[in-house]
Amino acid sequence: MSNDFYYIGHDLFGYPYNSEFPPNFELYGNGYAGYKNTASQVLFYDFAVQMYDVRFKYHGNMYYLMYTPDYAALCDENFSNEIEIFATPNDLIKKLEIEGRKLLDIINEIDEIEPV
Repeated sequence: MSNDFYYIGHDLFGYPYNSEFPPNFELYGNGYAGYKNTASQVLFYDFAVQMYDVRFKYHGNMYYLMYTPDYAALCDENFSNEIEIFATPNDLIKKLEIEGRKLLDIINEIDEIEPV
């Protein structure tokens, strides 16, 4: 069991980051850990790298994402029933469909999001 997925890189100071969806401090500054907004920071860093579970609201509906050492999943509000499983958190971000759209495509439209 390993939580060091292929996309987790380390910067010159040894801090982990998402090498597939890296932060851009020059463009976005430090406000959202180098990402465009809170949703991007929470998904690309807090969820995919720091291993936090996440809940978010999109079009009035709540969604729950779970991180395990071996995979990531869309689950119920209690994080006990896995609805859809993906090999990695980044795979979930790229492939999960919410209301017929990829999560990756709706990040800027998420109403509320937080790591839990």
